[in-house]
Amino acid sequence: MDKKDPVHAWPPRPPQPAPRAGPWRRARVAALLVAIAVLASLTDVRRFLGSRLRGIEDGPTLGNGTVYDPMDPWNSITPSTDLVWHRCYTDVHPNFRCARLTVPMDWTRPAAAQPAKVHIALTLLLPSHPAAPSDNASSSAHGRTANPPPPPPQPQPPVPSKQPLLINPGGPGGSGVALALMMAPALQKVLGPDQPILGFDPRGVGFTTPRADCWAVPVPPGEGCAGAARGGWAGGEGDCDGGEDDDEAAGLLHRMQWNGMITVFGSMNESEATLRYMEAGQRGVNGLCRARDARLGQGSVLRFAATRFVARDMVAILDAWEEWVEREGGIGAVVRADQELKGKLVYWGFSVMLDGVVDAEFYETPVWKESLVDADKVLGEFFRFCAEAGTRCALYREGDAAADVQRRFEDLLERLKTKPVTFIHPTHSYPILLRSYLVRSIVFRILYTPMQGFPALASLLNFIYEQQYEVLAGASPDAEQLCSLTADPRLLRDLTDAQRAVMCSDKTFPVNATVADIREAFEAMAETSQFADIWIGLMMQCNGWDISTHSDNKPWPSSAAAAGKEKIETAFPLLFLSNTYDPVTPLRAAVKMALKFKGAGLLELQSLGHCTISSVSRCVVRKVREYVHAGKVPPPPTVRDGQLLTGDWTRCVADEVPWGAGNGTHAEGVVAETAEDREMVEGWREVQRVMGKMNRWGVGEQRELDMDAVMALAKQG
Repeated sequence: MDKKDPVHAWPPRPPQPAPRAGPWRRARVAALLVAIAVLASLTDVRRFLGSRLRGIEDGPTLGNGTVYDPMDPWNSITPSTDLVWHRCYTDVHPNFRCARLTVPMDWTRPAAAQPAKVHIALTLLLPSHPAAPSDNASSSAHGRTANPPPPPPQPQPPVPSKQPLLINPGGPGGSGVALALMMAPALQKVLGPDQPILGFDPRGVGFTTPRADCWAVPVPPGEGCAGAARGGWAGGEGDCDGGEDDDEAAGLLHRMQWNGMITVFGSMNESEATLRYMEAGQRGVNGLCRARDARLGQGSVLRFAATRFVARDMVAILDAWEEWVEREGGIGAVVRADQELKGKLVYWGFSVMLDGVVDAEFYETPVWKESLVDADKVLGEFFRFCAEAGTRCALYREGDAAADVQRRFEDLLERLKTKPVTFIHPTHSYPILLRSYLVRSIVFRILYTPMQGFPALASLLNFIYEQQYEVLAGASPDAEQLCSLTADPRLLRDLTDAQRAVMCSDKTFPVNATVADIREAFEAMAETSQFADIWIGLMMQCNGWDISTHSDNKPWPSSAAAAGKEKIETAFPLLFLSNTYDPVTPLRAAVKMALKFKGAGLLELQSLGHCTISSVSRCVVRKVREYVHAGKVPPPPTVRDGQLLTGDWTRCVADEVPWGAGNGTHAEGVVAETAEDREMVEGWREVQRVMGKMNRWGVGEQRELDMDAVMALAKQG
C-alpha cells in the first residue's frame, strides 16, 4: 500500500509472500472512480447482444458429449491465486478472456486463519489492434456438467502495453462481467483501441463465488457440494469453500414468487397498510438471509460483503495483474506499462464515487435523504423539451407550452390512480393491470437516460392518454419466457442479494426503524420529490439486517473536510464527474465529495440524466482521455460562501438534447469533424444504449412491462 492511502480505506492486509516487485509498484495506487449506480443483468446481456448469440448452443462438442456454451464458461475455469486467462465469450468478441482470481474471504485475518475463500470472476477485453492470436483454446471450455474436466493449458494472450481500465457497474450488486460484455468494445472506441478493459464481479455478485443468495434452499445432508450432479449449478472447483451447496434453482422460483407478490402492494403512500406490509416483507427477507448466514457460518459471504473488502479485492486484482505482466512479458513489459500509466490504477468504477457521485456521508446512514433533490427537475426538462420538439413529441398538442404537457401527464396519472385499467393480452390471453404506480416507476427509470428515453416515454404516455392500451401488450412478458427462467443458470448468477448485503453491511450502525420512523423519512423526502415512494423502498432493504459485518465501519470525516481542513490525500488526485441535473446522484454530492480529497478535480456536464454518459459530449470524452492517458486532472472546485452549487469548476456542454430540440441535436446528428471524433461519438452512443437497457438501483424489479419494448414504442409513436 502506498503510505499516502488513508488507513480507513480498507482493513490491514494480512502478511503475504513478497510479490515479484516491478520498478513501478510503489507509486501506482490512485483511482479514476466513476460511479454509475446501476444494476447490470445477464438477461439484459442476452437481449442486447441479440443476433450475435443465436446458435451458440451449436458450439463444439466436447469429448464427454456435452456442448460448449461460450456464454457460460465459468464451470471450466479453475480458480487460482495467479491470473490465468482463458478464451471466453468469443461469440461476442474474439478478444475476450476470462479468469477466476482467489482472494481471502476475510482480509482482516492472516492467511492461515482464513475461514474460506472468494473466487473473483474477471472478463478482459484485450486491445482490438492487433487482434489477439487465434488458437483452439475456445473448445477447452465445458458445458454445465456435474464435474467438468479442467481445460488443457492455454496460451496466454500478449501482454498489453497499458494497464487495464477496471470497470464495475456498482449498484451495489451489479456485474462487471456483464458490463464488460456489453460495453467494453464501445469503451475502446471512446478511449482508444489499445486500451484493455477489465470487468469484475465483486464478492457475492454474478459469477464470483460464493454468491450472496439468501433464497437458496438447503439440500439434504450429504447432498451438498458432493452432490453437484443434481443440476450442475456449482461454479467450479473451490466453490464449496463457503459452505453447503444449496439448491439455487428452487430458491430462484421462490424469489420470483415473492417478488410477484410484493408488487401487488403498490406504492407505500397509497395506504398505511401498504407501508406495514412492505416493512414486514423486508424484515422477512432479512430473516431469510440471517438463517442462511447461520447455516454457512464463517464461510458466509453475507458477512464479508462490505465495500471495504471489495476495495481490498481490487488491490489484489492489481497485484495479480502486475505479477502476470512480469511473469508473461518480463521486466521490459513492466517498464512499458510504467511509461504508459505513470503509476495509476485506472478504475472507471460506476459505484463508489465519481460519475454519478453518491454522498458518502448519506450513503452509510439509514436513508439517503438528498438523493432525489434533482429528480423532479429532470422530469421538468421532459415537459420543456417535449414542448420545444412540437409534433416530434407524441404527447404534444398544438400550441402546447411545457405546463400544458405537464398537466396532461398529471391528468393521466390521476386517472389511473382513481380507476386502474385492465385489458386482456391479445396473444397470451391473460389480464394486465395498468396502475399509476407502474407508470411512475417506468417514468423514474427513464429519467436516467433522457436522450434515448424521453421520446419513448412520450409515446408510452400518449398511448395511455389516448386509451390505446392494447399497444402496450407487446411490452408485457409472455408466459413461455417466464416459465423458462429457472432453467437458465445465467439468471441464477444474475439474481442475488448482493445489493442488500453490501448496502446494509456499509451502514455505520444497524438499521432498526419502526413503521413510524419510515413514514417520517418518506414524508420528508416527499417534500423534495414525487418519486420518494419509489426510492424509499430501496432504503427499507436494510431494516432489520443484523448480520455481523466483520467490518469496522467508521463515519466519514466530518464536514470540516469540506471547509478545507483535513483533506484526504490519495497517491494520485481523483476525478469526479456529474451532470447538472441527475435524478439520484445530484451535482451537490459531487462537489461535496471533491472538496474532501486533496487535489481532486471536478467536471460538470451541463446536461441531464444519470452520469455523464447519458449525453454525448466530446468535451467530456477528451477530459476523460486526458485523465486516463496523461494524468491531467481538472482543477479542484472552489465554492463561495459555503454554497455547494455556487462556485467555480470545469464545465462541459453536451452535443445533444432530447428530440434534437432547441439549439442542440440528437446524438445521431452530432457533427464529428474528425475520424477520431466520429469513433468517439459512435462509442459513446453504444455506451448509452447499454446503460439504457440496465435496471437502476433495483428500481422497477417488477417485470410487468419489458423495458426494451417500452423503448421501442418511440418508433411506433
